[in-house]
Amino acid sequence: MSVLRLKRAATMPTLVTSLVLAALVAEPARGAAAEKGFAAAEVEFHSGDVQLAGTLVLPSAPGPYPAIVFLHGSGPVTRDGALPYAERYARLGFASLAFDKRGTGQSGGAWTSASLEDLARDAVAAIEFLKGRPEVDGERIGFWGVSQAGWVATQATELSDDVAFMVIISGGGATPYESEIFSYQSAFAHAELAAEDRAAGLELIEKYFPFLGTGVGREEVEAGIAAAAGTPWFPYARLDRILPASEEGRRIWSWVANWDPRPLMERMTQPILILFGGRDTEAPAALSVERWRESLEQAGNQRFTIKLFPEAGHGIRLGHHGDGGERPPFAEGYHETMDTWLSAYAAGEPSG
Repeated sequence: MSVLRLKRAATMPTLVTSLVLAALVAEPARGAAAEKGFAAAEVEFHSGDVQLAGTLVLPSAPGPYPAIVFLHGSGPVTRDGALPYAERYARLGFASLAFDKRGTGQSGGAWTSASLEDLARDAVAAIEFLKGRPEVDGERIGFWGVSQAGWVATQATELSDDVAFMVIISGGGATPYESEIFSYQSAFAHAELAAEDRAAGLELIEKYFPFLGTGVGREEVEAGIAAAAGTPWFPYARLDRILPASEEGRRIWSWVANWDPRPLMERMTQPILILFGGRDTEAPAALSVERWRESLEQAGNQRFTIKLFPEAGHGIRLGHHGDGGERPPFAEGYHETMDTWLSAYAAGEPSG
């Protein structure tokens, strides 16, 4: 899942503690887009003092509609990747809000200094914005997201009782720490490193995360990073790039080492669709599926669906995540599974 791989050390601002309902920037245009089965408008809303920018997509048929908030994976992510899905799901009867992650595109703030709770508050702010729209059924607003979005959506359920459903792809279930270790192990294996190089790399990695979680042992980690430069494994685990520059920065990222989603998952009773690829090298699919299933059963949730695509990787795509070039295709049945589940939810049928 590579929570930290793309991160850089940064200081953290005061945590956002309030949600402010956003203002609509422009009403949906019913021109050419409406002829395609949807209408779209540029919008702005606020999460505390952070202004977020996005696109509201509405079906052309009369509302009110159930609605999807698209959540982000790790790193700098704009709304662009979600918009084709928003248009697709408009034809299934869903309104959608796709927004630029804080610090990207036209949104304010900085994702590099955002805690997991900050990102979850952004997600809840998006729900609050949609609840204020007359075209949206305020009782049926849910999340759709890939990878890190699974944890953001899970954390958001502690902040709001208004998460009506979820679609989670290659995310959540396992802890961030477990996913990080799995991701590094996968990267070492893909690079075909010798066993002793893998062991040396993991030894330092397994010292880094306790430091990240507690603040204890910085000197040992820094010395280990300095000694590792030039080793065969170091290019696949650039801990120097993710070492927080300050205690404040360490604290903001400490959730990656410490946070466990299970207590929140064990209280989820809303309809949930969970998809994983059996050849995922970013997230431990088998462990994640097991955790999701155990936790939702513990919650007494009878409205969840879990599907594993055995030949797929991260994001349910056929190919190694991060090989470069054009993105590989989705696994056969991915879109059909998604469309069938969402259509059933839109029609008010039981999910699970």
